[in-house]
Amino acid sequence: MMDAFEDYLADNRGMYMCVITPGGNHGDTLIHMGLVKKLEEHKIQYKCINLETLYKKSPLLGAKYLINIGLWKLGTSQGFKLIELPEETQLILFEGGGYMNDVWYGPVLLRQAMKGNSLPVTVAPQSYLFSHTRLHQYFEDGRQAHLFCREPYSLEHLKKKGLPSNVSTALSPELALYLTKEDLEQFIEPSEDGYQLIAFRHDKESALEKTAKNEVIEISDNPVVVDISMEKTMTDFVSMVYNAQYVYTDRLHVAILSMILGKQVTLFGNKYHKNRGVWEYSLRDHVQFVER
Repeated sequence: MMDAFEDYLADNRGMYMCVITPGGNHGDTLIHMGLVKKLEEHKIQYKCINLETLYKKSPLLGAKYLINIGLWKLGTSQGFKLIELPEETQLILFEGGGYMNDVWYGPVLLRQAMKGNSLPVTVAPQSYLFSHTRLHQYFEDGRQAHLFCREPYSLEHLKKKGLPSNVSTALSPELALYLTKEDLEQFIEPSEDGYQLIAFRHDKESALEKTAKNEVIEISDNPVVVDISMEKTMTDFVSMVYNAQYVYTDRLHVAILSMILGKQVTLFGNKYHKNRGVWEYSLRDHVQFVER
């Protein structure tokens, strides 16, 4: 049985899609792989635009993006054009994840991709959180928009934002959950190290006090402490989880990867509803959860 997002892809398989991803860490790569898997299954024609790759090639484009972020913080819709959509584009599809909020500047990308066209836009399953972004204003041009949420908290959040009738919302699972162990075998390098992986984030989503992190280290026999989402290669990322005896993390996609690979894992809460929401909706049968 297909979920809501798969149903949407099936219903729109005849449209040429421009897939926009902001790039990011290895967890974002899992999201991308899950999306591409479904696009291929439904035989959809598409082109992916990875903004991080574009910025690395063009420092000027990266500077324009930073200026756009500054303008967005000031509450203006002005800004530089960042993306050239393929002429054959019939639908703009933003990749899923946790960037479409006021924490990670996803609204900046959304607004700029919508400039100069009236194409329908879809956001794949996301966690949303807006405190100052006036999201309803983004869709006042009447274009069709579909916003998918990967947990119920985000769905309820969007329902309170006064979105116009041309915007629909729906609940559908996290994209990385489309992956299986077989999809990841190319990244697995087995070893016999026998460690407990402690992978906590160190950015503005982190909610764990240092004392809590130290407590986890103290109960581990052979702790390896590293934020693997930001480490080296995809093979390093997947193999570190695969070879662990147990995983402790507040990185959602470290927990999801652990579940896919059949590892015992404890997921800790982050600064907003993302981790708890995805755990309640999709992970509770396989992952332990500890609130921050």
